[in-house]
Amino acid sequence: MRSPRLAPAVASLVLGASVAFPSMAHAGTFDSFGTFQFDAAAVHKDGLESLDGNGFKNKKSDSALEGTGYVVVNSVQSFAELPVTDLPKVSGSYVLRAWLRSGRAYGGFNLSYTNGKSPDVQSNFYPTGRVTSDGWYEVETAPFSVDGTQAYSASIAMIASGAELDAVEIVPQGKFRAATACTIARDPVCGTGEFCGAGFCRDGAGSVPPLPTEAERAKLVDYFSGRLRIFFGGKYTRQNTLPKALATLTTMKTATDRFTFWNGFATAIHQLRDWHTTLSGGPEAPGRGAFPVCVEEGDANLSHGLAPKDPNYPDVLVAYTGTRLTSGLKGGDRIVSVDGMHPIAWAESLDDVWWDYWHSNDPRGHAEAMENFRKLVRRFAKEMKVIRCDVVTHTCTPPETLKVADLPTEEPDYPTCDHRIRYHVAGPSEVTHDAGRGITIGKAKEAASNEALYGMIWDSVFIDNPNSNPYAAPMKTLRDNANMVILDHRTGNGGTEIAAEYLTKLFRAPKTLGFATSFNLEQDYWERFTSATGLAQFANLPKSADAYEVGDATARTDLRVALLLARDGSASDWFPLGMVGGGNNIRVFGRPTAGAFSSFFQFDYFGGLNWQFASGDYVEADGSTRIGRGVDPDEDLLPTQSDLLDGRDTVYERALAWVRTGN
Repeated sequence: MRSPRLAPAVASLVLGASVAFPSMAHAGTFDSFGTFQFDAAAVHKDGLESLDGNGFKNKKSDSALEGTGYVVVNSVQSFAELPVTDLPKVSGSYVLRAWLRSGRAYGGFNLSYTNGKSPDVQSNFYPTGRVTSDGWYEVETAPFSVDGTQAYSASIAMIASGAELDAVEIVPQGKFRAATACTIARDPVCGTGEFCGAGFCRDGAGSVPPLPTEAERAKLVDYFSGRLRIFFGGKYTRQNTLPKALATLTTMKTATDRFTFWNGFATAIHQLRDWHTTLSGGPEAPGRGAFPVCVEEGDANLSHGLAPKDPNYPDVLVAYTGTRLTSGLKGGDRIVSVDGMHPIAWAESLDDVWWDYWHSNDPRGHAEAMENFRKLVRRFAKEMKVIRCDVVTHTCTPPETLKVADLPTEEPDYPTCDHRIRYHVAGPSEVTHDAGRGITIGKAKEAASNEALYGMIWDSVFIDNPNSNPYAAPMKTLRDNANMVILDHRTGNGGTEIAAEYLTKLFRAPKTLGFATSFNLEQDYWERFTSATGLAQFANLPKSADAYEVGDATARTDLRVALLLARDGSASDWFPLGMVGGGNNIRVFGRPTAGAFSSFFQFDYFGGLNWQFASGDYVEADGSTRIGRGVDPDEDLLPTQSDLLDGRDTVYERALAWVRTGN
């Protein structure tokens, strides 16, 4: 085996910034000849000399860090796993260390107790900063506690595409910390560096990078703040949400543990309240109790006498459920409160708790919270007050308490919460509610034999190559065959501007509505921007400008078309914007869109920690900007409790009446 030399390095962080982490008591060592030696105290060590299969490919090589070989990890759809069965049968605290080369891997140590009475253990590895002269770099987890007296299943698991792995060891470090039971988000029984998730205080350190050194901490915070100050957002978000996020970033400078530091960053990202500004990675807690229930903003028209309507939020109604383990809930039942708060207010209060949180720019938008509601309840709620209603009599009973700890523990099949109460074109399943990634088009189920009434269901507004257009055939079908169309875009994932423009061409006359500013590249541009600035820019659009040009001279303006909205952003903002006001034969029904009229930057780090933030805005012909101002439907409609009890789709049925009569 060729002996590499140890070379100094620091871990590289997002797009060129670098951060130094505190020096650690490294276990594996190199002698004066550069030969690697496992730590003598290691309770698990593996040179991977013979491992082959299940995502691992053994390779004999003189360049192995330890021994005569290493493995290449090729598993991107699921985790490649190395079982761990030899931990001491005592309570202890450990770290996992390994060496990688030729790429990155996402993974770490995972453990599940067989009896389910203690929480799962997960600790991801991150670079320590040690590298060798021939490219091996060390990764390490935060300390994790294992009760070896219990039965468990444990593994070292990772996802990688061609990364090389060698010299894996688990070494005692730190003090054992027993799991503490907790009930609600921010439960005070949880200590510093912990969060309450699914019934237990969980060590947040296992899912985040190390805490930078004190000298580097302020520099890294200033780097993050600088990216946002220069590049983030449009006019509305820079005025209304950026200041609070910057203030939260500043608090990170005084953090003394890794979870508090990185959770401050996640909280700041969420406080930007932008549909394009999101975070992935970070702490996770498996769900606690089955809750296969999809909820929607609605009008509880049958139960306001039992629980008055909130002055600030719509009611929250069960739209539909899975087929089993639903705790007796059904379409038309009502969620009155969660842990004493209105369900929407509760869900949207979890910015500092749930790393996957995601917001509409327009403060009126709550569909994102509703879409994630069942996940949030399972992890962070103690109890809900619910109202159940009778399908036959349309009467409801007073609120009752449903405790999350009492939800069925068996995992059911969960339907997709896609905001479509029913499907009105044959194809998608009303059991799974998964409309797929494609386009469903055909005659509407409600169409009479002599009606040319068509429907289309799709989630993404995306064309990246005009020569490969997935909407060309569906639009031709509508052009050639339909007299009435209902476009069901109640899950609008966005996509590209070119697709938004194309989808308007069949339905309306041409018009230039505004233009996209693209990325912010000039400091304080939006602070100096006025409507007069926008008006002048629109009046003098160069041909190279990103103008939003909708409609077409060949449009079938005789075609009566209804567009349905619920959770729509990005290019799924642009498309409705191109339809509203497009003519007397176009009408939009449902809820306002997210108001996410921007581009975005993406940043990437080790361990699955990725984030993106919005940049730019959209300027209308009158000089006004659109970030934070969703597209208003012609008819702002909520599903009613009485309709949901009957399995009726309030928004669709109103649209159906309009396309048939024009009234």
